[in-house]
Amino acid sequence: MKILVLRPEEQGLRTARALARRGHGAVLAPLLEVLPIAGTRLPASPSGYAAVIAASAHALSLLHPGDRSRLAGLPALVVGIRTAKAAEEAGLRLQRPSCRTARELAAALAGAAPRGRLLYLAGRDRRPEIEEALRREGRSFNLVEVYEAAVVSRLPEVAASTLRQGQIGAVLHYSARSARAYVSLAKARRMLPRALAPSQLCLSRAVAEPLLAAGAKRVEIASSPKEPHLLALLEVRPRRSRKPG
Repeated sequence: MKILVLRPEEQGLRTARALARRGHGAVLAPLLEVLPIAGTRLPASPSGYAAVIAASAHALSLLHPGDRSRLAGLPALVVGIRTAKAAEEAGLRLQRPSCRTARELAAALAGAAPRGRLLYLAGRDRRPEIEEALRREGRSFNLVEVYEAAVVSRLPEVAASTLRQGQIGAVLHYSARSARAYVSLAKARRMLPRALAPSQLCLSRAVAEPLLAAGAKRVEIASSPKEPHLLALLEVRPRRSRKPG
């Protein structure tokens, strides 16, 4: 089966390899492009921070190289194995094993984060759990937006052509923002019914909502917001729509 993968290029390639191991072919059509935010620099000397927090590897890999080298040696609290690897490559010391989600890291802040001012490196579009937890705990911190995920201006031609030809068996959706972009870009090309015809496989209920609102009938939601559980939906037969609720 051909699967439409809408993730940014780097993540999309990882998903393509995972699909190949399951016997599926990937059609890569990134709808979001991850870019550094121009002019972003740290607001204070790294010596003024007790620890670094990051929920994405991009927050470290796209940081200005000079700032990244100046953070070396600081403790770090991170989300995900890839972010942990990026932290180690930047010379940071992991305070504890990486958390699985931003919500898990937020819950761990009270006991795991060193006392003192914290540096939270993040993307422009992010979930609020970590900063809400920092404020709730009364922690002093600087939030630095390092990168952004910009929506492409047009539905990629490879997506449009394979959808028109009926070659796509399922579409993978990892974020609500990307799902909204998929609907909007398909509308702009006057092909929304074709875009929604394949099974729409979603990482969570929140991700599914823009597709359901647009009229998608074949929607599946992963049992938990992890890629293996999302890809497991490809093996379920017959597939039925599962609406949030």
